[in-house]
Amino acid sequence: MKDLNIFGLKIKKEMFLVISFAILALLSQSMRIIDVGRTGVIFNIKDGVQDKPLREGLHFLLPFVQSLIVFDTRINTYTFTKDAMDPGRLGNPIVAKTGDGQIVGIEMSILTQMIQERAPEVYQKLRTDYAPVLKAKTGKVMQEVIARHVADALYTEDTRKIVSSEAKEYLSKSFAESGFKLNDLFIRRIEFSPEYIEAIESKQIALQKAQLAHIRKEIALKEKLISIIQGEGNAKQVEVKGRAIQANPMVADLEYLDAIENNPDVPVIIGLKGNTFVNLDKLLENTLQPQAKKKQ
Repeated sequence: MKDLNIFGLKIKKEMFLVISFAILALLSQSMRIIDVGRTGVIFNIKDGVQDKPLREGLHFLLPFVQSLIVFDTRINTYTFTKDAMDPGRLGNPIVAKTGDGQIVGIEMSILTQMIQERAPEVYQKLRTDYAPVLKAKTGKVMQEVIARHVADALYTEDTRKIVSSEAKEYLSKSFAESGFKLNDLFIRRIEFSPEYIEAIESKQIALQKAQLAHIRKEIALKEKLISIIQGEGNAKQVEVKGRAIQANPMVADLEYLDAIENNPDVPVIIGLKGNTFVNLDKLLENTLQPQAKKKQ
């Protein structure tokens, strides 16, 4: 086999192939690509972890001297739930004790991401398995926040908003200590013990009954007041009519006329002279009855 002349040096072809493969292997070991949303940390055998992280793109490392650790710096969702199929499940619902001693289970989600500039620090303190630290911090903060509130208050939507706000404030500080940013926090559900739920439902039923009894009492008082007002009005009306009749007896006759005039089935002949009132129905009835008896 012929020798190869490279830069004035005669090298056998077999040796050239070996050297070429070695160079390619070194290049493959030295080139690293960091994808978007990731951050690289360089560990040097001699100097340890480098302070400056590597951003996305192509980077060259010293083979066998430097190694690259890649972290995900995108926003990730971690959940505390019973659902084992949840892809972001970090653990079971957080168990906490309220200010009045009730045990509750909290299903929640946190949205967090590693702070890119602090990736070397995270690797030095936690290596790559930092999820248990986030889990422990979340559990501790939630237990402290829940302990400030009684169970009855946690049953209301307003108090849950307050709990979420407090938890987000304290957890943000706790995460920042470890190199993470808390983007948001959601309390999905607070689960109470069956005994407590039964006691709450009984209390609500009793409250509803008391409210209903109070409403009925208010209605009865208003009806009584209306009756009193109506009675006083009727008495006043009678008194006024009595005075009017005493002052002018014709008032009684006029009221009678108003009554029969409003009834279209009762025809009346009014004789003004002598104040005579004749009911034609009665008159005809009295006239026709004797005739009917004669025919019989």
